[in-house]
Amino acid sequence: MKTMLICAALIAIIATPSLVEAARVNIPKEGKFAFDFCPVGRGKTFSAGERLFVMNYDLDAILRTTPSGEVFDRMGARCFGIYANINTRQQESGFCELTDVDGDKWWMDYRGNPDGTGGTYIAVHGTGKYEGMALRGEYRIDNNWGSISREVSFQGCNPNTGTYKLK
Repeated sequence: MKTMLICAALIAIIATPSLVEAARVNIPKEGKFAFDFCPVGRGKTFSAGERLFVMNYDLDAILRTTPSGEVFDRMGARCFGIYANINTRQQESGFCELTDVDGDKWWMDYRGNPDGTGGTYIAVHGTGKYEGMALRGEYRIDNNWGSISREVSFQGCNPNTGTYKLK
């Protein structure tokens, strides 16, 4: 019995660094990326007829890559933004904080295209492995999904592509 306990303790000691290492996110120093940004969000709106509409919103999102395990896969995001459609001219801007499984973060500063079909973004801040990261990306809107509740203003999975370079 004592031998089994000692063996179990040794296995636990040997396995622990492997488990910690498995949770670490290791990405190349630079390259291209492609992921789906899948938000669920809610907003507050006001409008004046069909041609004037404004919404401020907050959303939570997950990022997923195909195949899984690529750069930025399984990150979580929290975003705040504003969207307006004034006489068919659309405007959108906001910020997201993205967090990986190690707890390292980067901030996204995004701007929508005037046609409302997508937009561009850059990284403006980072912690841990993302500190000093240079990143440029673009996204395409694909929020044409059924709503899970009345409190949800939008949901979907928006394709993103771009390039990054770690410090």
